[in-house]
Amino acid sequence: MENNFFQKNNPKRQKLIKPLAHLDTPQEIVNSIALQGDAFQVDALQIKDLPVQLKMSKEDVRNYIKDIKHLQQCLRTALQLELSTIPPYLCGLYTIKEGSNVEAAALIRSVVVEEMLHMVLVSNILNAITDPKSIKKGEKLFNVKDIIPSYPTFLPGGIHPDVPEGAPPFKVHLLKFSKEALEEFSTIERPSDPNAPITKSFDSIGQFYEAIRCGLERLNRETKGKIFKGDPKRQITPEHYYGSGGKITKVTNYEEAEEAIDEIVGQGEGIDGTIATDYVMFGEDIEYAHYFKFQEISYGRMYSANDTNFQMPVKSVPTGRPFTVSWSAVYNMKANPKMKDYKDNPELLQKAIDFNKVYVTLLNNINDAVSGQPDLLIKGIAVMYDLKYKALELLNIPLANGECAGPTFEYVEV
Repeated sequence: MENNFFQKNNPKRQKLIKPLAHLDTPQEIVNSIALQGDAFQVDALQIKDLPVQLKMSKEDVRNYIKDIKHLQQCLRTALQLELSTIPPYLCGLYTIKEGSNVEAAALIRSVVVEEMLHMVLVSNILNAITDPKSIKKGEKLFNVKDIIPSYPTFLPGGIHPDVPEGAPPFKVHLLKFSKEALEEFSTIERPSDPNAPITKSFDSIGQFYEAIRCGLERLNRETKGKIFKGDPKRQITPEHYYGSGGKITKVTNYEEAEEAIDEIVGQGEGIDGTIATDYVMFGEDIEYAHYFKFQEISYGRMYSANDTNFQMPVKSVPTGRPFTVSWSAVYNMKANPKMKDYKDNPELLQKAIDFNKVYVTLLNNINDAVSGQPDLLIKGIAVMYDLKYKALELLNIPLANGECAGPTFEYVEV
């Protein structure tokens, strides 16, 4: 029987697991594993349970989408949701100093590429259910200024991941590469616990996408497929996408929309009931879901073929090949930097503005591509290189208290 725990060349190719406990630090467990050698048995070490999660009921998820306008609104929220994860991951990536944390940087970079793919897939679904007659001449799919979040921020879409008892509600922050950042990344990507008590809000990104899928399925059935009346010229197809982060799906019907959602969910966010097998085996030649990638960084070890799971949630930690994770070989970036923080330093402020101009240019490029000019998507590759260069300029500028400046990911006019 095929298992769905890791990436393969099919839409449902990844699986997520329950998050790390807060009672043991990643380094403590890495040290424990190292002392026992490579023959360490997975059942000797397990992730402790977190406090009980809360999640929306399956019935509420199925009935969440009210009508076509609500569905379109939720897809626009999904665009903002995907975008909200990219700056935190880029801050983690950019603050790793050149030549250090090679494996960690590669893992984070792969997640960033996939999150950008998710923006394109959401755009394809939204374009597929948007009547061309409702689009004004020159109108873009989304407003760049409106979808850029201000950090720290709640996850868009009313998604509230569970946090330890007594902790404040979860917000996404811009942080340097650190244990705290990896804990944040894991919380973002955490799936629903199928045994969690019921609440009225989404507890995971995957549950939000499941609501979108259910809404698409019901409206498609009720209209006999007539909701899919979008302009095919506003679709991004495989020939327009040169990334290595997954599969682009052109969306013209429900089946293709479902495939696109499966690609998004499969790559990192997971939904209830996706575990279809009795066990799972890991291996270093397998591309894992985002949550697993972040666990590998947190523990400083790859998953190995000896890492098995016999129940949900998965509690085994990676016990494969160790790799170096240095929390000190990092630019000490100020958390949640803002342009206003630099107002007394005109040169620094200008560098922050220059970075944000490149960032907005990148988003404008994506917006143009999904608004009828798909050939422009390739331009984003060069812009991404420029974005990193501008970020490094900021990270090399010292501030008070031993910190340094950092990219702010704010909207500016270009």
